[in-house]
Amino acid sequence: MMNGLLDWFWNWRRQKRIDQITLEDARARVRRGARYLDEHDPDWHRTIDADSLELSDGSHCVLGQLHGDFRLGLGRSQMINLSSAPRASLSPVAYGFQCVSNVPDEWQDRDYELLNRAWREAVRRRQKKTAPPDARGDGYAGTDLPEIAPSSRSPRRTSRPDRSAEPARSSA
Repeated sequence: MMNGLLDWFWNWRRQKRIDQITLEDARARVRRGARYLDEHDPDWHRTIDADSLELSDGSHCVLGQLHGDFRLGLGRSQMINLSSAPRASLSPVAYGFQCVSNVPDEWQDRDYELLNRAWREAVRRRQKKTAPPDARGDGYAGTDLPEIAPSSRSPRRTSRPDRSAEPARSSA
């Protein structure tokens, strides 16, 4: 009887976690994680390479790109508390830095896929928002250069002084 109840509970809990693996949930977790990073390092998004971002890889995930390694990033970003002070650690899953655990591998893979998508969207949006304006498309972001209007007249030649009458200089 007790084993049946425990099996039911674990299956219910697993299904509840699986039901939370959606793009909307991934985006909400990423928003929470991005806000957290904003508080600790406002320019964090400038360091992230969205094209190589891969949360299942400890050196290419968000914390890995910021701190060199996922586990090192957990400590440096203060997601987990490594001190003896009575402060609770934060859940890397709830902040979108890690996939849901205690679910079958295919669901973890799906969660990572959704988190990768949500983080790439968030990083690119922030990078675009903070990028300097480049209206000309040539890499120049300023607006202080005047436009050069084409001249309707042909360029005038200036005459050069005749230097043939000057004495030759000796090279001594």
